Amino acid sequence: MKTNELKDKLKSGEEVLVLDVREGEEFEGSETIPGAVNLPMGKVFVRASKGELPKDKKIVTVCKSGTRCEIVARELKQKGYDIDFLEGGLGAWNEAE
Repeated sequence: MKTNELKDKLKSGEEVLVLDVREGEEFEGSETIPGAVNLPMGKVFVRASKGELPKDKKIVTVCKSGTRCEIVARELKQKGYDIDFLEGGLGAWNEAE
C-alpha cells in the first residue's frame, strides 16, 4: 500500500489496524503513524497463531524501511488475513508529510 492510500484511509475514518512491527526499543521515543500499535515482528506470528489478531479488520504493517513489514504481511496474507504493508515504510511516510 502506498503512503497516500493509507493516509486517505485514515483520514476517511476507515477502520484500519496499523501494526508497527519494529522492536520495542526502535519504537519507543521515535515517530510512527498516529494510532499505530507496536507489535514486534517475532511476536506478530505468535499472536496470530493464538488467534489474537483480527481477521475481520484491515491490517497495515509498517517498519522503518518496508522490509520487515512486507515479510509479515506476506506471511499473514497466506493465513487468511486482510493485510497489506506500507511501501517504503516510515521513511516514505515521513517524506510524504
